[in-house]
Amino acid sequence: MKIKSLVMTLAACLFLLNVCFSPPAYGGRVDVIVDHGVDKDAEAQARAAVNGIFDFFQKTYGIGLQRDIRIKLSCDKLNYKKAFMNEYGVSEARAASEAKGSLGVQRGGTLLVDLGDIRDNYYQLFVLCHEMVHFYQGQESQDKHGAIGWMLEGSAEALAAHILETVGVKGAKGYKNRSLEMLKKARSIPSLEILHTQPGLMAACGTYGGRVTYTTAAMAVLTLVEWRGYPALFTYFRALKSSRPDDAFYQAFGTKVSDFEKSFRPF
Repeated sequence: MKIKSLVMTLAACLFLLNVCFSPPAYGGRVDVIVDHGVDKDAEAQARAAVNGIFDFFQKTYGIGLQRDIRIKLSCDKLNYKKAFMNEYGVSEARAASEAKGSLGVQRGGTLLVDLGDIRDNYYQLFVLCHEMVHFYQGQESQDKHGAIGWMLEGSAEALAAHILETVGVKGAKGYKNRSLEMLKKARSIPSLEILHTQPGLMAACGTYGGRVTYTTAAMAVLTLVEWRGYPALFTYFRALKSSRPDDAFYQAFGTKVSDFEKSFRPF
């Protein structure tokens, strides 16, 4: 898949999203910082995606950008590690560890994405979308969004796929079917109860693999979406501002999180 074809697809999608609409009013500042070594077409693709995601949230869910957001696109693992140190103020040892184990991260309104080490063009967009969903989770919940680990990561996965499918990015269609096939081939998959806490979810990545763990979480979220629709995800995150996670879950989905975790099966 050529990067230029993705850029053209995104440009067409942005045109369609903006037909008959005035540009959204941002309540926060947007800074996109790009390493000199990032491929120019990859940079254009990423910038188009960022604008498209802002528009998608505004026009699909009525959620505007209300916080400052800083996006750092790195060209390789070394610069990605340096970004951890410079943007998050962590030690070199911790930066090396976190950079090695991730391709993207979002903390406090600052997103880091290691574009140089993602060779698949669709997955570059997917990682960027995933991290931007985390930004919106934090904005809508006032940073109280991480108590149920599988909801945090699963909704970022599911919404990233939904955004790319909706705007028609090539290769995005069929995320759920592909994911279910992958889980069926896995030797074992974690239960949602194991993934309830963020530490539990991270530990499961070591046991079952990151893709299996995150995809299991995404399938759980897509089950909730089938019940109540995508807007219910934002009902949950907004409810976290003033409610316990279990209560917020019940408000959004009409069931106890413990009952859902026990009964959920991806297939």
